[in-house]
Amino acid sequence: MTPQANEASKKLTNRALYYLAKREYSYHELVNKILNYAEELGLNKQDCEFIVNKLREQNLQSDQRYCESYINSKKNKFGTQKIIFELTQRGMSDDLIANFIGELVSNEYDLALQVWKKKYAHVTKNINEKAKQIRFMQSRGFSFETIKKIIK
Repeated sequence: MTPQANEASKKLTNRALYYLAKREYSYHELVNKILNYAEELGLNKQDCEFIVNKLREQNLQSDQRYCESYINSKKNKFGTQKIIFELTQRGMSDDLIANFIGELVSNEYDLALQVWKKKYAHVTKNINEKAKQIRFMQSRGFSFETIKKIIK
């Protein structure tokens, strides 16, 4: 490696560490986050992946920590379906999601009820208002079965 490439690699590693110091990032998020800076330094996506893999080996980047952190931050606002979709969009594997989502699935009714109560005081008899409440809960990613239990 040339001295300039080595210096660019150090700068890119420092940038990745800077981002990781602020919050957890998934592997794919971090690679994409540092890619623009890497291109400014004359590096490419493979260099980004190499650096993030080194950080992963040092346990500075972890998809498991990211997944757990993401679920904990979103579980009081969103349903299981939305969280699973967003984690998949962020490059998490189905196996990894399944490891952490189990508790959320078992508590979905309680979480959905909490979200619903925060927005609405009572179930209405007006069909239009009931449909509005159902759409709100669906937009939050709760299953229709759970929504039916809350909004009768």
